[in-house]
Amino acid sequence: MKLYYMPGACSLASHILLAETGATYELERVGRDKKTENGGDFLSINPKGYVPALKLDDGEIITEGVAIQSFIADSHPASHLLPKPGTRERLRADELMIFIATEIHKGFSPLFSPTLPEELKQGYRD
Repeated sequence: MKLYYMPGACSLASHILLAETGATYELERVGRDKKTENGGDFLSINPKGYVPALKLDDGEIITEGVAIQSFIADSHPASHLLPKPGTRERLRADELMIFIATEIHKGFSPLFSPTLPEELKQGYRD
């Protein structure tokens, strides 16, 4: 597997889960210019242009953090990262992950904008 990531981005959550499982994986950094550290065009990997993206050993690409995290957890059940699929416990875990990804996460986005002035970033922090 190969995880496409960007430092300081939400791809960190998928990276942590991969590390927790002990899985064998590669990392490939993606720049804000959508080029990979090896000079590739990240948009050919994920046309949406966002990290994370996980390339499976068979070449299939998974995008979106919650989908990747669920895949990692389900592929490594002995790691007990998420409750079993189909259970109410899993339903509640899915609800929480989606809420964090769609509601809480967006409030932090301005902090990572390279064009937002520092004084505005401080206002978001406060």
